[in-house]
Amino acid sequence: MIKGLLWCLTLLVLQLGLLRYVDLRVAAMPRLEDAPEASPGNASSLGREGGLDA
Repeated sequence: MIKGLLWCLTLLVLQLGLLRYVDLRVAAMPRLEDAPEASPGNASSLGREGGLDA
């Protein structure tokens, strides 16, 4: 029983260490720019409603 408890604690410590490592790596990544606002020349943000009418 003690051996099983020690294995559980070992796995918990390993998982927490991995989570800490991933957290630090993600925190070090550069932030993405916010999506640009809709502008008249931006065709990707116009959608179906903003297309040219015949």
